[in-house]
Amino acid sequence: MKKDIAQSHAEEAPRGMSLETIIAVGVFGWMALGVVMMGLGIW
Repeated sequence: MKKDIAQSHAEEAPRGMSLETIIAVGVFGWMALGVVMMGLGIW
């Protein structure tokens, strides 16, 4: 039982990290696009 739980956590960890990374990159990407669009609009 303990081994199965450890394996499930080991498999879920990379997925969680990848999802968090994708979300972080997406948020920063949208922020960058917003800043660029505002800059183009102002200039």
